[in-house]
Amino acid sequence: MATNLQVRTGNKITVKIGGKDVGLIGSIRASDNYGLEQASGIGDIHVIEYVPTTAVHSLSVQSMVLYTKSLLQAGVTPENGAITLNGVVVDIVITDKDKGVLRTYLNCSYDSGDLEISAHKIVSANCQFKALDVTGQPA
Repeated sequence: MATNLQVRTGNKITVKIGGKDVGLIGSIRASDNYGLEQASGIGDIHVIEYVPTTAVHSLSVQSMVLYTKSLLQAGVTPENGAITLNGVVVDIVITDKDKGVLRTYLNCSYDSGDLEISAHKIVSANCQFKALDVTGQPA
């Protein structure tokens, strides 16, 4: 006799404002760039080392929704250019059911994106964030 297997999810991506869970992200792609520059020795044209100059953490989110407020009310997705000057930042935490926190992107600022508006909710889709730092610890 065959039995059904219990379905398990692997990853959960949460949005935090002030350390409090406020929403979920459906899918995310993270890119880290450390701005490597070539360094060579005096009198030698060969590169001896690549030196990191600037850490840039870019996040591409496919869909994001908040639990209670809309993204516009919370200031995560800015209403207009003037609102972006308020500097609302969020932390994005990626967790695994069994292993705990995998990565936490700290102080993420909204860079660009699209709004999808449907009955009773506003979902931000295909949006880009820039994070100030990344860690393997909880926010």
